[in-house]
Amino acid sequence: MPGLTYFFIRKILARFTTFFVILTLTFIIPRLLPGGAFAYLIANPSVPPDLRQVYIKEFGLDKPIWEQYVIFLRQFFTTGNIGLSFSRLEPVSKVIMDALPWTISLVTTSLIVSAVVGILTGMFAAYRRGGGFDTASMGIFMFIRSMPGFWLGMVLLIIFGYYLGWAPLFGAYTYGVVYSSPILKFLDILKHMWLPMLTLIILTIPGYHVLMRNSIIGLMGEDFVTVARAKGFSDRDLLIKHVFRPASLPILTSLAIDIGFSVSGVMLIENVFSIPGVGRLAYQAVYQQDYPLLLGIVIYTSALTLILVTIVEVMYSLIDPRVKLE
Repeated sequence: MPGLTYFFIRKILARFTTFFVILTLTFIIPRLLPGGAFAYLIANPSVPPDLRQVYIKEFGLDKPIWEQYVIFLRQFFTTGNIGLSFSRLEPVSKVIMDALPWTISLVTTSLIVSAVVGILTGMFAAYRRGGGFDTASMGIFMFIRSMPGFWLGMVLLIIFGYYLGWAPLFGAYTYGVVYSSPILKFLDILKHMWLPMLTLIILTIPGYHVLMRNSIIGLMGEDFVTVARAKGFSDRDLLIKHVFRPASLPILTSLAIDIGFSVSGVMLIENVFSIPGVGRLAYQAVYQQDYPLLLGIVIYTSALTLILVTIVEVMYSLIDPRVKLE
């Protein structure tokens, strides 16, 4: 337990240092842009003078750069906010938190299902290496992997939404409807969300399949597997009892990184299906030059990714005894 505590504290300090660097870069980069990130607001003649003064005061643009940096850090660590959204005139943290549940539900559900399916198909492909299933699955998954996400989403939307009518054409829920019970609300959201979830599942299964297959094939040549085979274990028992746990470590790492990245990386999927999540929010922030909102998304998704990766690193030692807490 002391070793685990020391390992955990050391990882937290390392991740906090990384996060502090990210915070610093998000403060500096907009101010290094030609004219500054706020120039089109401050120097834009169409912006009313009163609103211009509000922006200058809100972002501390009338203060020295070092003082702006201190205010930026103090504001984030005390309130979790980094300023006001240009386009929505609301705190950035509030705007992100309103959109985050939609993306989290879409991403986590899809990636967990993808990981489970990819693990099972990857195990069977490795067990039947070189067989018909292995060859066919690799060909199919490589074809899927080459598909652009937005193209696949549009194809599924046309088929299941337009022609078959099995899914709504846009949105995460029916606008203007008052639900009489939470169950009806859940069913309406599920009706809107199942198709974008299916799209993301189809796109992400190949990565987990190939990763699991190759991990198992690589481990089957290790010394501990050779010893277990010499003791009379069948290939099936070797796969389930000896190889599965260490082979799942890369899957955990990939899953943690994918969840953190996909929070803002599902931009195209959310735009195709008009899901009001963080990905669509990031697209709108770029289009509207809403730098505080865009940088807030970077900060929050970076924090989520760092937290997930740290948790996975601690779980490594619990899953595979060969991994030491160093």
